[in-house]
Amino acid sequence: MTTCVVGVGNDLRGDDAVGLAVVELLEGSLPDGVRAVRCEGEPVALLTAWERCDRTIVVDATRSGAEPGTVRRIVAHEQPLPDDVGRSSTHVLGVAEAVELARALGKLPARTIVYGIEGAVFDTGAPLSPSVQAAAAVVAASIRRELEGGD
Repeated sequence: MTTCVVGVGNDLRGDDAVGLAVVELLEGSLPDGVRAVRCEGEPVALLTAWERCDRTIVVDATRSGAEPGTVRRIVAHEQPLPDDVGRSSTHVLGVAEAVELARALGKLPARTIVYGIEGAVFDTGAPLSPSVQAAAAVVAASIRRELEGGD
């Protein structure tokens, strides 16, 4: 099984960088055969990033109104992403739209998991907020366990 972990975000926009931060935390500790990908452009680039992958884990910031640092894990290969996850982003198209486009085109990996981490600050030049930084560490640990367990 070919697996990739994709961090989506913009490291110049505060908490929008959380997906990239998770990938950075994972680099160097992923099992053999798992590649880490940084998706810093539009999320529609996910279609290329996860090409030839059977399993993909995507991490992105969300703005759903939940408490900052809240983590949601969605099994995207079984159902569409909820309306309040991944559709409000600093990108023109969000992760949810990219996932649904891939599903419509028959290009969604057989196993696709999306982690959404609720952000607080998306201002240009802002660092990750403390609650989001803490959530990034939790998600990285969860992904490591998931990959080691073969889930």
